[in-house]
Amino acid sequence: MKKTLLNILNPLQWIKAYQFHQANAKFDKSTYDLELYLYSKVLKSDMLHYGYFENIDIAAEDISLKAIEDAQIKYAQNIIDLIKNKDGLILDVGCGMGGLSGMLAAENLKVEALTPNINQKNHIDQKYNGVKCYHTKFEDFQSTNKYDTIINSESLQYIDLDTAIAHVDHLLTANGQWIIVDYFRHDTSGIEKSGQILETFKEKIAAKGWKISYFQDITLNALPTIKWINMYAERFLIPLKHFAFEKLRYKKGWLYYLTQDLRNGIDKKMQKEFAAINPEKFLKEKKYLTFVIEKN
Repeated sequence: MKKTLLNILNPLQWIKAYQFHQANAKFDKSTYDLELYLYSKVLKSDMLHYGYFENIDIAAEDISLKAIEDAQIKYAQNIIDLIKNKDGLILDVGCGMGGLSGMLAAENLKVEALTPNINQKNHIDQKYNGVKCYHTKFEDFQSTNKYDTIINSESLQYIDLDTAIAHVDHLLTANGQWIIVDYFRHDTSGIEKSGQILETFKEKIAAKGWKISYFQDITLNALPTIKWINMYAERFLIPLKHFAFEKLRYKKGWLYYLTQDLRNGIDKKMQKEFAAINPEKFLKEKKYLTFVIEKN
């Protein structure tokens, strides 16, 4: 406690703290998404999406890690089944830990992967040595290749929509498929703003003259995972935060008092993050959809 107090009273420590803050303020979620990193350590399927549950009525308490991993594999297999040209070149945009690309390669399909996260690329290079993985954002990706299938599996939400459409237009073959599986916002009033706006997306696709050749609403199939995450947040994360704050208040009241703004910031951040995994809010504000789009 004495050392902590001395650090707080030391002007040099405040300068160092400010410099540390400035360096970390440049955090880029697309290159290192903390939530996805956490999920990758919990789940071992190398997939960072909500999965596809055929039993949409399963209770959160009855869902095991194995059930979620099975749902993720089913989700990936659904994408593979949509690929029309099994002999063509495939680009997996925002490939995460490489689970989908690995399944594609295991079926002897020609797949290349793309991620802005160097840790994900290193993992893919080590585990899936048959998959060529590019370390770049899709917005910056340049290639002389043309792809028969481009897949955005829960990655379109991170990309400017106009830029994504322009890049797909350039990279996709004339008869190619753009397969998108992601959640879209149909109600923009919520505090959680991730996901493309559905009507805007449809309008821009129509403006290009492209055809939606396949569509499926899989919101209810993804919802069990959202319910499961929300359950653990309510039963473990929120009580754990309360425990930590109260422990600080009783053990180091002076530090508790001085960190009030910090704790308020944590509460505000948690409120925003948990809005994304609140099942009722998710149903009200978003839809989880599968699109297959073809250029006319």
